Amino acid sequence: MASWDRARLHDKRQARDTMNKLPDESDGRAEHVSTRPLSTSIGLEETGPGLTDDTPELDNPRYRIDEEIERGGMGAIFSARDLQLLRRVAIKVLRSDRIEIDSARQGFHDEARIMSFLSHPGVTPIYESGTCKDGRPYYVMKLIDGTTLADMLASQTFSTSHLLYIFADVCQTVAFAHSRGVVHLDLKPGNVMVGEFGEVHVMDWGLARFEAGPPEGSDWAGRTDAPKGTVNGTPGYMSPEQARGRKLGPGADVFSLGAILCEILIGHAPYEGKDLHQIHRRAMKGSMQKTLDVLDQSAQDCALVRLAKNCLARRVRDRPRSAVEVAQAMATYHESAFQRMESDMNRFFELSLDLFCIATADGYFQRINANFSRVLGHTDADLLARPFLDFVHPDDVAETVKQMQLLQQGQAVVGFRNRYRTASGDFKVLEWMAQSVDNDNIIFAVARSVV
Repeated sequence: MASWDRARLHDKRQARDTMNKLPDESDGRAEHVSTRPLSTSIGLEETGPGLTDDTPELDNPRYRIDEEIERGGMGAIFSARDLQLLRRVAIKVLRSDRIEIDSARQGFHDEARIMSFLSHPGVTPIYESGTCKDGRPYYVMKLIDGTTLADMLASQTFSTSHLLYIFADVCQTVAFAHSRGVVHLDLKPGNVMVGEFGEVHVMDWGLARFEAGPPEGSDWAGRTDAPKGTVNGTPGYMSPEQARGRKLGPGADVFSLGAILCEILIGHAPYEGKDLHQIHRRAMKGSMQKTLDVLDQSAQDCALVRLAKNCLARRVRDRPRSAVEVAQAMATYHESAFQRMESDMNRFFELSLDLFCIATADGYFQRINANFSRVLGHTDADLLARPFLDFVHPDDVAETVKQMQLLQQGQAVVGFRNRYRTASGDFKVLEWMAQSVDNDNIIFAVARSVV
């Protein structure tokens, strides 16, 4: 049986610049944040700044630090080797210039505890935590191979349907957090990591807090609200109440989800401006009428446009109550889209005069129309039971596999010819056009006999 490699979801193009965060709650000063989002550092980076004078000495000889791969406002992240389980890991350490700031230490511990509390496939697992020899806290987590949603959007090489599946997974993760009383408060494409096999992780829980305090029965005095007037987050994806430093709940995350959906649909986030401060001022006012007009005039599905606009409502009470409702709306959209596709497919199967088929990525026909049997003479049962390469002329197998690989690597459509063996033993030349379906490992193909 033939098989071919699946394309890795790893785009190595230059990432778009991302907005620096506003001053964090620890000291009220603006912090430098790399134009590569902090969450990107959890991804696979084969090169980096290397070891520095600030490289920590851990209290646990189990881990060997390789290099620093990112430095943000609160911490630095290093790639390391787990010498016991022989795996690569990521280790986040509080920055040495923050060790004397009580709120920074508390925030660092809270981030690790919240991530551990949220046991979900969309939240990076924490393996353990400890203290460096100089007193700085650290925690060890999974090192994820992949790329950010921000990079994927910037590359403009991924279909909207592909990006919407990723967005739906983000909604599911945030919905889980909301169901556990946790709000993220910094949702944006740069904080969404897509692994090499399509797994989606919501990253950077550094601003996350419990909406109404830690779980009942817990002795952990976790964060609830920042001091009144404190503004944290990324202005381009920030709700008006967050931009004003007001009390925050799930509605702030719902707004940010709407901002991400807006960017997927029309190519940019709701607020635009010449600099960070102008964007922040527009976020405070919820000023985005131009963006809403662009959404209305776009050719995108009206259900998605309506969902984005509802999430972006200025008033919290006019938005979906939590990410649970947004996730449900996305599930309904995808179910409706599948039903429409299935209806169109059935109609095409019934009316097409060509050879029409659906094939799986592992090399089998999943469905064929009556013209296959008419042209080739094989029974449907025979065609469906064997790998389709069994019917291809031996001299044409390599080219057929090559075209299937191109589809798996993201090429939208391929066209090629090959020879198919008929029931009588001779060969017919078929001219193919084939297209893959995002995320489903399904290939739609239509062929016409040319000889």
